[in-house]
Amino acid sequence: MRKLIVTVVCTWGISLLKAQSVWLPVGPQQAGGTYSTQFQHVFTALHNQAALAHISTVSAGVYAERRFMLDATSLYAMAVAIPTSSGTFGLSVQHFGFEAFKQQKLGLAYGRTLGSKVSIGIQADYLAASIQQYGRAGTVTFEAGCLLHITPQLHAGIHAFNPAARQLYKAGAQDIPVVYSAGLGYEVSGSLLFSAEVVRETDRPMITRVMGEYRIIPQLSLQLGIATDPQLSGGGISFSWQSLRIFLSGSYHPQLGITPAAAIIWQQKKKETLL
Repeated sequence: MRKLIVTVVCTWGISLLKAQSVWLPVGPQQAGGTYSTQFQHVFTALHNQAALAHISTVSAGVYAERRFMLDATSLYAMAVAIPTSSGTFGLSVQHFGFEAFKQQKLGLAYGRTLGSKVSIGIQADYLAASIQQYGRAGTVTFEAGCLLHITPQLHAGIHAFNPAARQLYKAGAQDIPVVYSAGLGYEVSGSLLFSAEVVRETDRPMITRVMGEYRIIPQLSLQLGIATDPQLSGGGISFSWQSLRIFLSGSYHPQLGITPAAAIIWQQKKKETLL
């Protein structure tokens, strides 16, 4: 019983300090590549499903982070993207917490282009939460996004999560936020991307993020980012080897400390066209 009380108090305390729950996408360092065409991968589509339109080969990835170095706030995710002639389908699973307090999200997504200037995407979500001795509750909602390719270098996007304001009515009567985001990305070249976005969540101040990614060589890149409310700064490095890409990243909160994270992405190689 003591373990349960401590878990619930700690989890709600982190929530009050505006730490994201599993309802929001994984990997804040991954968000920047969403507003681009040359920096996309399977996890950018969790921030905006329209990004699926720019994944041209079968891709799969796993992600893990230990928020503020606490076992009780660990997050794990898996994502798969499968392109077809009519668009790209995606499947994602996220799990946050441990046996006494859990949040889970299952998403089935679809994204496609509308001409050369617009990409759209939508995702159906099943959300569930459980608190030990209080039970489990689940609901279905959706999210959707759009990307505008203003020029070959300049890209903008908008995204809405849970616009129908669906809620959970068990497991502590937990609210599910309505979240809107908008962002802009500028690809200086195929090696350098700058992006910024704003995020508005129900009953919370607006969050601003500024991010950058630089490919030193095709197999090695660096990512940096800062955010407001919560005040987060972080960075990462990624290595590519054949069909694999490995991300190592971390962020720092001035009160709650360090959050290390890692991701492994596999992407099927494109078939070479014989002339």
